[in-house]
Amino acid sequence: MELFFFIAVTHFIALLSPGPDFFLILIHSMKYSSKLARYTVFGIVIGNALILLLIFVLLWGLGQIHPILLQLLSYFGIAYLLYLALQCFRYRDDENKHVTDHDESRTKTSGALCFVQGLQSSLLNPKNVMFYSSLILLVYSQFSVKQLFLICLWMVSIVLFWNLFLLKLFNFSGWSLFLKRNTKTLYWLTGCCFLGFAFVLAML
Repeated sequence: MELFFFIAVTHFIALLSPGPDFFLILIHSMKYSSKLARYTVFGIVIGNALILLLIFVLLWGLGQIHPILLQLLSYFGIAYLLYLALQCFRYRDDENKHVTDHDESRTKTSGALCFVQGLQSSLLNPKNVMFYSSLILLVYSQFSVKQLFLICLWMVSIVLFWNLFLLKLFNFSGWSLFLKRNTKTLYWLTGCCFLGFAFVLAML
């Protein structure tokens, strides 16, 4: 029970620090809408679940997570973060392009795009793999399959509810007005954050 509590607290504290997922939800809530940004959240959650599944498959099949896999994820992650940074700078210079709720085809396309970008943000972040790997390795030999499943379900659920809470926060009237007034600045800051994440990842 103490070990489960430790994992739960560690995982939640890790969520509190803003990362690529946080800023992706932010820019999607600004560029699209809270309804479409939910697809981003769902993509992030599915990505986390797939990472946990991959970790268990590797542990059961190989007994370890190969360093080359982490290195490849690191390269893809850097490229994706740079792409997101460029997108932010492009959005900053072009605020006339937006999605309308009345355009059904574009809404569907944007929903799929948000989901895929959320999924990519989660899967291509090697820190997610390393963080989850360290937690799972800590309890892998001590917990039963049922207990491991419950731990994974707990972590994925926390990711879902926390990101939905952030999205709700972004759409409060006060915050929403602030975001609209400072859209260009926020796009610029978010792009710089993505560049910073890519730089830090390249230095690891």
